[in-house]
This record gives sequence, C-alpha cells and structure tokens, in this order.
Amino acid sequence: MSYFRLITTILCTCSFILLGGCYSWYDYNSANNYGSRRDASKDDTSRAYQTQQQYAAVSHKHTNLEMSQFLSDQIAAMDGVNSAIVMLADNIAYVAITIDKSASGTHSAPSETNNAGTVRGLYNPYQPFNDSADPNKLATGTNSYDTVMNHEQITHLFKQKIAEKIRSLQPTVQDVYISANRIYLNVMNKLAQEAWSGHDLKPFLPEFDSISESIFGTQPTIPSQSESH
Repeated sequence: MSYFRLITTILCTCSFILLGGCYSWYDYNSANNYGSRRDASKDDTSRAYQTQQQYAAVSHKHTNLEMSQFLSDQIAAMDGVNSAIVMLADNIAYVAITIDKSASGTHSAPSETNNAGTVRGLYNPYQPFNDSADPNKLATGTNSYDTVMNHEQITHLFKQKIAEKIRSLQPTVQDVYISANRIYLNVMNKLAQEAWSGHDLKPFLPEFDSISESIFGTQPTIPSQSESH
C-alpha cells in the first residue's frame, strides 16, 4: 500500500510540474507573440501610436516629408514584419508594413492577400496564365505577404511595439501612425523609390497627406477591446 501511494504521489507531482512548466511559458506576450492578454501590463495598454487622436481631431497636413531608411530597416527587422517603410512628416512617423508568419497575434482580420496559387504553382490564381507582377507594387494582393485593409485590425500590442521602437530610436517623433493597407503600402513604396533615387519628396505631399487622411481619418478614435483590457 505504501508503495502504491509513493508511485501515485510521484506521478501526480510530475504531472503538476509538467503542467506548471507549460503554463509558465505558453501564450505570453513576447517579441513574437502579440496576441496574448494573459500578462498585459500597463506599458502595453498605454497607447504609443495615434496618441493625439485619442483625445481630439487631428490633421494630416504637413510641410515636410522624408523617408527614414534607418527606421524602416529597424522596423522590418521585428518579428511579424516582413517589410516596412517609415516616412517622417513634420516629426510624425507614418509606417506601412507587410506582415509575415514569424509572429502570432499580429492582426484580427483576414489578410487581403490570396496565396491560393502557391500550392498550384501559380503566381496569380485569378489569372493563371499571367505570372507577371507589377515591379512598382510592393504588395499585389496575390502570392505575397499579408496586408490588412483597416489599421484598426492590426492588434494593439503589435502596433504598440512598433511605435515604442520608433520613439526609442528617434525621440523627436511626436506621434506614430501604422498601417498594413495594400494601397497605402504601394503609395509609400512609390515614395520610397523616389527617395532612393535622391528626389525631394515635398512635391508628393498633397498625395501623401490625402491618402494618410483617408487611411487614418481625423476624428478621435475609440479604444479597441485589446486596449481596454
């Protein structure tokens, strides 16, 4: 009887250790998990992006525009981000990203991208006999990394970490706007190509301001569910 109790105790203890071990690491926020709410801290819920828009209407009219290759590279290196373009407009950072599978919990909506053709050896499942891609577009909607139409469908923590990184690397940044919208991304990519060619981006300000206003709006935002918990 004592032997049976000893074996039972050992088995129970091992089970608790295994369960405790799993519980200690599984599904916590990390550099590649932006979806967990189990250990959300105050730092994770105090918004670092679109801060001014929390309280009042904002304007997307600017007097200066430049691309930051350094910030673009740093954001592109983050888990969950495949590519990033960061524009600075009057010390406000506008970020366009494509999302990859190197992190979980990055967005709450279906991707705009159709990758169905990849398993059939096709580039474009909509046009199976056309395997070409527009070289001017970073995201085409087919056979590429994820884009999400509405910036509010990118998870709070994912945007939070991006904004915190930008602010830490360039403290002069006053606010951060983040989108994975395919149209916005391709406009930003066009501006990036102009910058890489050494061209002044100021002539493109009207287009940039217009699409930024369309994507992010000007009216105060409502905190998402992930922010309010």
